[in-house]
Amino acid sequence: MKKLCAAALALALCLALLVPAAAAGPETGYTPRAAKATNNTIVVSNSADVPDAHVVRPAVYKIDGDNYFRLRDLAMLLRGSAREFAVDYDAAAKTVSITSGRTYEPIGGEMSGTAAGYGSAIPTNNAIRIDGESASLTVFKIGGDNYFRLRDLGEALDFYVGYSEAVKTVYISGARGYDREDEPDGVRFTAKYIRTNGWHDGVSYPVVTLIDSAAALARYYETNRELYDFSHKEKVYSDTTVGFVDAIKGYDDAWFGTHQLLIVLLEEGSGSVRHAVTKVMAGGEPVIEIDRLIPEAGTDDMAEWHILIETDRLFDPTGEIAVQFTAKSLK
Repeated sequence: MKKLCAAALALALCLALLVPAAAAGPETGYTPRAAKATNNTIVVSNSADVPDAHVVRPAVYKIDGDNYFRLRDLAMLLRGSAREFAVDYDAAAKTVSITSGRTYEPIGGEMSGTAAGYGSAIPTNNAIRIDGESASLTVFKIGGDNYFRLRDLGEALDFYVGYSEAVKTVYISGARGYDREDEPDGVRFTAKYIRTNGWHDGVSYPVVTLIDSAAALARYYETNRELYDFSHKEKVYSDTTVGFVDAIKGYDDAWFGTHQLLIVLLEEGSGSVRHAVTKVMAGGEPVIEIDRLIPEAGTDDMAEWHILIETDRLFDPTGEIAVQFTAKSLK
């Protein structure tokens, strides 16, 4: 019976690798992302002639290392500038429309509230249109609000986005256009976090595996499925855990044609510890930076995790990739 179940699971994996993932949203199958309140200062300047730079405090979350803003907050911040834009919403069509060059009309609630310490982000189920054309942007819902990746909007609407690592400050300006040279050095990525308990002697954690084909992923699954819990999960938990076989759906040959998958296998002394990938570097000495989110009181149980990191095809399959951890206390 055990061999029969294992064979069935292997068949399910193969089928999953052949079927592209459907567009995700809160009303369909999805993998939530870990979101945390940004640790960056936000500075806005909308005049090219008058030094009007000032600090603002909108609700901003970081997801996979990128800052995400509420659309209406950004519209309010750029209101009156050379690159202002208006926002409309069609509830019946579930469509968000952005019109560049038109003055934003506040509806109330803009720039109010703050980002909670940590949240769960799910892909939006709204269509996005810019100047009447369908737009492909990275958008998540957190607490019912749409949060847009700042650099996506900066590029799409041509307003300036800059960043200083030295003072951890994000700069936004409606007085100048988007500049690709000011994009950060880190690789753009998406991370999934899967708890896959299965303690074993002789394993030195963390273990980083670069997967660059559907066949390589299938081999990884076959090699490790008896060692770790790769089973399907019926429920998506608040800690963003899904089943391994659920998380790898859509990683077929077409996907690997333009992407690579980094798998980080790690172990924690407590099942209460969570993780957030904050940066991925491909050039020079490749490194993955991960925050370990440690609660004040935790459970006394061991836990193994598989973190799946989606990137473009940037990594040398023969090279080594380091992992750097930073401990962060949850209060």
